[in-house]
Amino acid sequence: MSAAEYALGHTDAELRRLTTQARLIDPITRRFLLAAGITDGMRVLDIGSGAGDVAMLVADLVGPTGRVVGTDIARLAVDRARARVAAAGLDQVEFQHGDPAQMRFDAPFDAVVGRYVLQFIPEPEKALERIARQVRPGGIVAFHELDWDGARSSPPCPTYDRICRWLSRTIEAAGAQVRLGAKLASVFEAAGLPLPILRLESVIASGPAAIDAVHLVTDLVGTLLPSMERYGIATASEVGQEDLVHRILAEAGSAGTLVGRAEVGAWSIKPA
Repeated sequence: MSAAEYALGHTDAELRRLTTQARLIDPITRRFLLAAGITDGMRVLDIGSGAGDVAMLVADLVGPTGRVVGTDIARLAVDRARARVAAAGLDQVEFQHGDPAQMRFDAPFDAVVGRYVLQFIPEPEKALERIARQVRPGGIVAFHELDWDGARSSPPCPTYDRICRWLSRTIEAAGAQVRLGAKLASVFEAAGLPLPILRLESVIASGPAAIDAVHLVTDLVGTLLPSMERYGIATASEVGQEDLVHRILAEAGSAGTLVGRAEVGAWSIKPA
């Protein structure tokens, strides 16, 4: 299930960025998972847990009678996630280090979930087929992925649009699929699962309220700028990270609207 190169890495700074990102994205993921049927008392497997945000969200949905097992192939991420749930007193959550497609668990799960995971796997349909084996018949398979083609501005905000293009190209150059969200139906079908229900949302805001939408991309620049330069996509001087937020907000003005990448949810029920 490992990717050839995980573009975002697992540094302390990146794990902190994920936590900040979760403040904007968790409400979207929550709506997807509720619609998929994640509820009280379920035993759920979380794939690619990172800093633990999705696992903690799921813990709230399944309650104290449920159980959440988070997994990640990065030891640093697992350690960070364990510390966070311990501090939060979430006894129903545990994290394990390893590839969930290869790991052994004591019983099948009621559901498997993941956010921004399949896009980083070279053959996501094969990985999903193996991961789905961890779910009982009649259980839920639910994933939240991205389609960067959804990012845009109106009227055009050149700096925002250019940064989104550079980010998309950088992530793609590192081997990820930046439009996987729109392909989730075919991924589920190729994995032997029923065609999923699909939902699409986005972070969108205008004028001064667009600051969160701006940080959703500018914070990611902080992680990916070295890769941008390595792949010859943009230089630090072209990006101008020091005043990037200010320039985007100035171009957007009082009425310009910034639309984030498309957030796509997909879920289906594993056949008996």
